[in-house]
Amino acid sequence: MRSAEQVLSLHVYRIGGFLGDDRIIKAQDKITDMYYLKGSRGDTQWQFTLHADGPNGAIICRVSSGYIGPPLICDVSPGSILVDITSERRPFHLERRRGTPEGTRWFRGPDDKDYHWRFSTHLWRDDMQCLNAEGEIMATYRATAMAISKDGELCIYPSGQFMINLLVATSLAMRTPNH
Repeated sequence: MRSAEQVLSLHVYRIGGFLGDDRIIKAQDKITDMYYLKGSRGDTQWQFTLHADGPNGAIICRVSSGYIGPPLICDVSPGSILVDITSERRPFHLERRRGTPEGTRWFRGPDDKDYHWRFSTHLWRDDMQCLNAEGEIMATYRATAMAISKDGELCIYPSGQFMINLLVATSLAMRTPNH
């Protein structure tokens, strides 16, 4: 079992209520702003920029994807989700793979290894887990059900802390088509 001190816990809040596209991501103390997500939707795509600290902070990454359907339909994004992290020399792609459960998205990490986010649905909530190819949990995202402002909590385990920005961006990308 992992101790709580080893896990980085980030709290994600919606700006503008349930249908708001912007998010603020706070540290474990629920006070310190760690990231700010500025989102937008068009008729055929969605995109967001992830900023350090707050809305005017340095851009950490840009994420975009095409989608079909209104924003509340589950997993409507048909194609690859592009994650372009400023500090990395290559973009990352969240992609579906044949033979994997609906909603599972794979990406290659900065270490050139495969990782994937998968959903774990329970009564009244949707959780996600990011795992490596061996099934080790890198991070979890527990969505908050029936809340107006809190979207959820992202927990990044020590094994995933070498790619914190990528896990923040990909978890929020996984949540964006749905909410």
